[in-house]
Amino acid sequence: MTGVSLPLDETSILVTDVDRRKSLPIIRSLGQAGVKVIGLSHTGLPVGGLSRYCARTLRCPDYKQTPEDWIAFIERTCADHRPTAFLPLEDAAIEICLAHPECFTPYTRALLPTSDVMEIAYDKWKTVQVAERVGVPVPKSFCPESLEDVRELARGWQGGAVIKPRKTSGSRGIAFVDSAQQIEQAWRAVSRDYPRPIIQQRIDHKGTGLGVFVLIDEAGKPLALFGHKRLREYPIKGGPSTLCMSHRDDELIDRSLRLLREIDFRGVAMVEFKVDTKSGETLLLEINPRFWGSVGLSIAAGVNFPLLYHKAAARMPVEPELEYAPDIYRRWLLPGDLLHFLENPDRMQMEPSFFWFRGKNLSYDILSLRDPFPVLGILVESLRRIAGRSS
Repeated sequence: MTGVSLPLDETSILVTDVDRRKSLPIIRSLGQAGVKVIGLSHTGLPVGGLSRYCARTLRCPDYKQTPEDWIAFIERTCADHRPTAFLPLEDAAIEICLAHPECFTPYTRALLPTSDVMEIAYDKWKTVQVAERVGVPVPKSFCPESLEDVRELARGWQGGAVIKPRKTSGSRGIAFVDSAQQIEQAWRAVSRDYPRPIIQQRIDHKGTGLGVFVLIDEAGKPLALFGHKRLREYPIKGGPSTLCMSHRDDELIDRSLRLLREIDFRGVAMVEFKVDTKSGETLLLEINPRFWGSVGLSIAAGVNFPLLYHKAAARMPVEPELEYAPDIYRRWLLPGDLLHFLENPDRMQMEPSFFWFRGKNLSYDILSLRDPFPVLGILVESLRRIAGRSS
């Protein structure tokens, strides 16, 4: 990609949602490269904002509560600070920015999909339909239009099922059931908050989780490729990875690029797969059209997605990073892997052991002697989430 050469220490980036765990490796990567990072959060003591590499943190409105105030805040902030690049981190923030590009496009640049493409990538049912069209295997999937459709489907269902919101991230709103008799009740419960959820064949949580990560520039060219294998996650039946390792599967990379090319995707995306322990087949779960929780692993393995995004968004020269080191491990110890350990009945037989704390190929998401204060932020975020669930 051609562009204007500019010293990194003369550039800046505005990053939203720096209260999220994923923001920390992004901020550290950019800050260490000399980029001035301006973080936004609606919470106090955000994990990313406590990093020494975050030059400034601004308190903003909560876009889930008052999106119009957030849009106005983004426009004022971009007008005042004129960041070289803009990175909205979460799905909802991206969708708002795509719906209101006037809040940032006069002042800065971002590398994002169009609204139509975001809709396909974020909607799990539409993703399934695209995958079937381009020959990417998916679990048996249905999107009932009515309760009667659900009842009819359940009558012929064999085995377990998972009921998923069409639009959500992480494990929010997902319900797992063990038999056809539980499908109707679970579908009713999920549909109260998420209209027309999909019903999907349940893949045993013991099946290996695999991810392919891609950055695609404005011309449709891959600038970064990476793959990982999930070793542990929390909740243990499906959730963010707490221990993962770099892993290359060229077939999955090909499937991912076919999917993303079919929808003309631009920006960063994670394409998530899982091995079906019964058939041995690797099946597509979803596309996450945004940065992901384990982004720090790709950086440790040699693919610096945040810095490449910054350069590409700012139309600076970019050298693609398509190769990476194998068998590099990344751990989200507090509280993720600790909670996995406490919940896993086979905790003493885990491999690698929970008590493996040091290794030349092991790094941590949060813990850093050079940047210690974000630990406080992750503890505050964890307590906030616990309080939110209990309420």
